[in-house]
This record gives sequence, structure tokens and C-alpha cells, in this order.
Amino acid sequence: MIFRSPEPNISIPEQPLTSIVLQRAIEFADKLAMIDGLTGRTITYSELGDSINRVAAGFAAWGFSKGDVVAIYSPNCLEYPIAFQVPASSLTMAKYALKTRRI
Repeated sequence: MIFRSPEPNISIPEQPLTSIVLQRAIEFADKLAMIDGLTGRTITYSELGDSINRVAAGFAAWGFSKGDVVAIYSPNCLEYPIAFQVPASSLTMAKYALKTRRI
């Protein structure tokens, strides 16, 4: 069964999710991006953008590049969206799987 919203359709931009997140990180720099419901820890959009860029630089320094693959094994925590955005972006990699490299 398909459920349809009574609201009008929204447009979805034709750009990678990470570029949208990084643009919003600049626009909403000091606003909260995420709150960990269990611990109460928070991260701002500015911290999120900085973290994504730092992790991407680290992956590149380890020799990862676009086209390489990586697996993410993580609990649901504030760091997961950061770990997800880096390989999902064009910053370093394009797809997921397993790379035999200890991180």
C-alpha cells in the first residue's frame, strides 16, 4: 500500500547529500545539528562540518581515494553521521563495502 501526503511534493536537489550538509554547516554554524538522546551530548552544524572535513582529510592521508570502499561498524551515536558522510561524499570515496585496512 502506498501512502501519499496531502501536502505538495517537495523537490529533491540533484547534488550529493554531503555537499548539502556542508553548505548548511556554514549557514547554521552555531545551531545544534544533533542531540544524542541517551547521553545529552550535542554537536553544532559548525562542529559537524569541521568533523566531516577532518575525517575526510584523515582518510585521504591514509591513502583512501574516490572509488575505494569502506565498511562502517558503529553504534547509533553522534559520530555515526560523520563516519557516514565522508565515504558517501565525493571528498574521498564513492561507495561502501569492505577494505582490508585497519583504521
